Amino acid sequence: MSTPALFMERVRLEDGYHEDDLPFIERTLTQLFHHLERFDPSKVYIGLRVKERGNPGMRTSIELCVAGLPTLIGISELTDTKDALNDAEGKVISQLREAADRHHHRPQRRH
Repeated sequence: MSTPALFMERVRLEDGYHEDDLPFIERTLTQLFHHLERFDPSKVYIGLRVKERGNPGMRTSIELCVAGLPTLIGISELTDTKDALNDAEGKVISQLREAADRHHHRPQRRH
């Protein structure tokens, strides 16, 4: 199974997204899936939400949980669905890089 497919299994469609959106989501989140390759897919949760889809005030969010890291949330208020998902994805990727770097560089505890 390909890497994007492994992470697509970890995507949970919450408010505003539907099963019909899955091919679009898989194509749109390729950068995020690439950044997640260093993690065990079974330790990853990706929640997607969109409020007021297609209306002024639309709000798109990606919630990313990776075991051992804090929960990361990217939010976009862009009104184009693809642009909003890309915007939220970029925010989550930026946070993921920072969190992974901090996690990797923190001193090891000695017992």
